[in-house]
Amino acid sequence: MKFDQSVDIDLLPEVYNPSDDSYLLLQAIEVGEGERFLEMGSGSGLIAIHAAKAGADVVAADISPHAVECTRRNALRNGAQIEVVQSDLFENVRGNFDVIAFNPPYLAVEETSSSWIEKSWSGGEDGADVAGPFLEQASKHLTPNGRIYIILSSLGGLRTLLRAAKKQYQSALIEEKHMFFESIFAYRLEPDI
Repeated sequence: MKFDQSVDIDLLPEVYNPSDDSYLLLQAIEVGEGERFLEMGSGSGLIAIHAAKAGADVVAADISPHAVECTRRNALRNGAQIEVVQSDLFENVRGNFDVIAFNPPYLAVEETSSSWIEKSWSGGEDGADVAGPFLEQASKHLTPNGRIYIILSSLGGLRTLLRAAKKQYQSALIEEKHMFFESIFAYRLEPDI
């Protein structure tokens, strides 16, 4: 999807501010009009709003009550029809999707925090605490020709997650961005039938 300059995002405290990884994921996603789209970990709702503006039938899910409220407000602010649910991964998500997008918390962090903003980037000790379970569950929520777009980082269990994904999915690297301290990668995954 192309970045739509008219999308106006407002942030709430404790909600992840869209950054390089968010925009890399947005750039990698291909979604068609009428496709059913899920943004997992919606944060501000940036990607969900772009998918809705592209004509998709959109569901946005996040574990954080702050992110759920922020996504709802931003959808309303941008006139985007989005169903927003509070959910720990797929716990409260119903149905199957043509496209699922996820920018998971991927930074390796030794200690867990009760702060919602820190949870938005903390991937646990190896950076795969959220992305690993997501990959295990996601294929059960795809339509027969469905696909997943996910961000992976050189700082967060990249090799572990790619090995786990290869057991279940065919993967293709779509976009990448290299910074002085990190490289981030946008992958498209399709179930290995």
